[in-house]
Parts: sequence; structure tokens; C-alpha cells
Amino acid sequence: MNENISPFVKSHKPWIIRKTIADYLRAKNMFGNLDMETSSDQAASFAKLKKLSDLLFTIKEDLHLVFKRVIDPQNSMYEKSDKYEPNKDETELINNIGLLFHKIMVTRELVYVMEHYATDSEDYTQSKFSFDLYWSKIHYLFEEGVDLIKRVLKDCKDNIIVISYLVENDQYVKKTLGESVYDLLETIEGNDKIDTAFYRVGKFCMENGWQERARRALSEAIRINPENKKAKRLFQQAS
Repeated sequence: MNENISPFVKSHKPWIIRKTIADYLRAKNMFGNLDMETSSDQAASFAKLKKLSDLLFTIKEDLHLVFKRVIDPQNSMYEKSDKYEPNKDETELINNIGLLFHKIMVTRELVYVMEHYATDSEDYTQSKFSFDLYWSKIHYLFEEGVDLIKRVLKDCKDNIIVISYLVENDQYVKKTLGESVYDLLETIEGNDKIDTAFYRVGKFCMENGWQERARRALSEAIRINPENKKAKRLFQQAS
């Protein structure tokens, strides 16, 4: 099914997955900030919603650099290309991002209408009703997306680019996904291999000349498992 993949797609897929996860978490955080503003009786910002929809469009198009586009959803038919055919979890995430993009596009236009009509007009009332409905749907889609991101992460054991992102952005990841990096790594690597994940990140950083980043990751690998000899040796080289 994925036999004829172009070298470009193969080499870029790890980075696209990493960028997708990072940008999706950023989008979720942006929406969370907008939601707090609307909850405190501030009017939703057209400009901020446009920025959010633009980000989601970028995520959607980035994914199609490495994944085939579906041309017949009912029969699971994809375009003919030298890209990967997405698996079930990847397909659901792509659909989630597409739905979020379109619903936020509609929401931002509803905000535009509300900004330009009197609050007692029929157009304003109808737009406000639709806005509230779409806003709740966006809430649901982002919560669904968090679960989908976690499911996609389960297939990222060999993607050191993604593992490095999780390890080096642990607080932000916990805030947006609601789960600690250690718990995520347990799911990805296995309960007894969390230190191995930090060692692999340290090794990756060392190979790319990022000494300080390597030391931080290796130090954590040693803290988790003081018997990790490979991490100790590499840490000495990085010091």
C-alpha cells in the first residue's frame, strides 16, 4: 500500500508529523485563549479567528505534503501519488483538522456580521445563535483532536523528531494535552523504557551538535534510571 514513496516524502514525514503536533497544540491553545475572552463577555475577535483558521489551513496542507488526499471517502479511495496512504488514526486526525478549519472559517464570518449589525437586529440575533452553536462544535472537535493526537503518537516510537519535541516541551505538552510527557512516553516506549527515550533524544541532540540540549535529556535519563550506562557515557562526552 505504501510501496512507492518518494525520497522527499520519506525524509520529510517525521518533520511534518512533528510540525503537525506542535501547530495543533498551538491552535488548541489559541482557541482556549479566545474561549476565555468570550467567557468573560468580550466579543470574539475576527482578526484572531482569522489567524487561527490560517494556522489550521497550514496544518491541513502540510499533512498533504506526505499523505494522499482522499477522493472518495465512502469507498476509501485516495489520489494516485508517491505519498503515504494515511492509516485510520491519521485519516481521522486529517478530517478533524479539516472540520475545525471550516467551522472556524464560518465562525469568523459570523463574527464579522455581528460586528457590523446592531445587536437588536434580526441578522445579529441569527448570527449569534449560529455562533454559539459552532463554538460548542469547535470545543468538541478540539477535545476529539487531543485524543487523536495521542493515538497518532503511539505510532511515533521510531520518530525521534517527535520524541524530541515532547521531551523538550514537556510543560507546554502537559498543558495542552492534559497528560505528562512521562505518561505519553510510557504509551509510546513502554513502561520500563522512559529513560531510553531520553537517552535517544540526548544522542540525537549530540549528533546534531546541540550539546546543552543533549546534557538536559541525558541528565533526565540518568535521573530516571541511574543504571543506564549508555546515558552516563554519553553525558560525560557532552560535558
